[in-house]
Amino acid sequence: MPNLAIADAIPPGTKITYIGSKKGIESQLVPLKGIQFISVQTGKFRRYFSLLNFIDLFRIPIGIIQAYLVLRKIKPNIVFSKGGFVGFPVVVAAWLRRIPAIIHESDAIPGLATKLCAPFAKKILLGYKQTNSEAFGLKYKKKTQVVGNPIRPEILKGSTAKAKKLTGFKGKKPVLLIIGGSAGAQQLNKIVREEKDRLTEIFDVIHITGKGKGRKQKSKSYFAIPYANKEMKDLYALASLALSRAGANSLAEFEALKLPTLLYPLGRHQSRGDQMANTQAMIRKHKFFSLAAENKEAHSQLILLPKRSKKQLPNDSAQKIANLIMQIYSQAT
Repeated sequence: MPNLAIADAIPPGTKITYIGSKKGIESQLVPLKGIQFISVQTGKFRRYFSLLNFIDLFRIPIGIIQAYLVLRKIKPNIVFSKGGFVGFPVVVAAWLRRIPAIIHESDAIPGLATKLCAPFAKKILLGYKQTNSEAFGLKYKKKTQVVGNPIRPEILKGSTAKAKKLTGFKGKKPVLLIIGGSAGAQQLNKIVREEKDRLTEIFDVIHITGKGKGRKQKSKSYFAIPYANKEMKDLYALASLALSRAGANSLAEFEALKLPTLLYPLGRHQSRGDQMANTQAMIRKHKFFSLAAENKEAHSQLILLPKRSKKQLPNDSAQKIANLIMQIYSQAT
């Protein structure tokens, strides 16, 4: 989604090709935007023991070769990567072909793929200034720049009327949006199962369960869908507050919407600690974010969140990134 927001900010007439994973959701969403999509082999960098690590040792060089051949064919003037294991072979291939590459790190703690891509990048863009203050930022100080995290402009233009029609809610209770990212979140779904009666007594609940983790349901005070795309802006417009993980992209959207949110970040036993760092950064900036106490029931913490403001916060990160892409493009040509 952030990549598509940046693509929308690129001047019309610019040819854009998206290189990604065939298994990723981008293979479905990107062609819908009329953008050419090409897939390459990808190997994930896991921080835990898995037999797949040995298989992926072979996939990574294959991906670099494939990306090199793709770049030789399409002859781009510049490469932009949002990070992740899909971007690594493309950034390395761009370096081999002497094509300038810009990378962007969304989280407050840089991911492994970003660290590996950094030496090959001409410019490193950051979502949080905290990332720049660590050893990573100091090492690449001359080529790092904080630009924030891009969001889709359309999420700020939702319709409460459309959301009410979709959910069937009458507007008599505050609306709680529960979202764990495109893949859903097992912990949040467990909270819903355990506290559903209490939650629906207090709120009208919109529950995005994650693909393969639930089915569409609709009742008096409960509406569930596995995944939301075009309807997301309307659901955002209707929401009074949210319960969520702390992925950087979701946080950027909540921030722009000024949506009061109770956050359940992934812990260090499940990740590198990036979601906790993201949460701490956002809590320092805004009073409408709150870190959940996992030993307390969610509904008792949600009622303590402030009311949602009618104002929104500007986010021009997509345009900033697009401008930098075009600036380096003009220098390269």
